[in-house]
This record gives sequence, structure tokens and C-alpha cells, in this order.
Amino acid sequence: MKSKIFYIILGIAIVAIGIVVLFPKKQSPAEVVLPAAAPSPGAALKQCPDEWIDNQMPSVGARKTETQYFILDGKRREVNEFDAEWVQKNCNVNKQTVH
Repeated sequence: MKSKIFYIILGIAIVAIGIVVLFPKKQSPAEVVLPAAAPSPGAALKQCPDEWIDNQMPSVGARKTETQYFILDGKRREVNEFDAEWVQKNCNVNKQTVH
């Protein structure tokens, strides 16, 4: 009798795990992280960033973000938001490599 109950509980546990794996919780719109939209060609910022970061920290799996980015007004800004050629010619910002 005890072994029969054990197998019933085991079967229920396997089915429950299968449901969780096959039908994961959907993210609410507030939890979804959308990729940054690339600015239109004429909208690239011609502004000197505060810092230029090159993140070379090791990571597990595929990277979801670019390794190089700027800091402007204390906030991370992606390189593709700026006119990179203009920044290199007109700004005195050194690239800081993070290991």
C-alpha cells in the first residue's frame, strides 16, 4: 500500500515538473526588456560622453549587451546612439577597459 502511494505522488510530481518546464510563466509587459532602438541616421548624438567603457569581464553564455558603451550624465548610453566619428575627433575621452 505504501509503495502504491509513493508511485502516485511520484507521478504527480513528474507531471507537475513537466507542466512547469513545458509551459513557463509568461513575462508581464513590465518585465520584458526591449532592445534599445537604433537612432535614425540623422539623430546620432554629437555630444561628449563622460566616460567610454570597454567591458572585457568574462561572462557565461552569450552576451546580451554590447561590451562597449558610454556614460553620459551618470547613465549608460550605447555607442550606436552617438556619432562615434564626431566623438573621436572632438572629445577628450579615454577608453577605460574593465577586466
